[in-house]
Amino acid sequence: MTMSPIESGSAGARQRRVRRTAWTVAAIALLVYLLFIGSGVFAWRGL
Repeated sequence: MTMSPIESGSAGARQRRVRRTAWTVAAIALLVYLLFIGSGVFAWRGL
């Protein structure tokens, strides 16, 4: 399958989906970051 924006005919929808995926990844990364801080991983990492 070839990935071309003209093939789907809706580049806007694809861009919106990519943006939503980026926001989801950012939210998950932020959650993991907060979990790391909460568990005190940076405490022994700073040693």
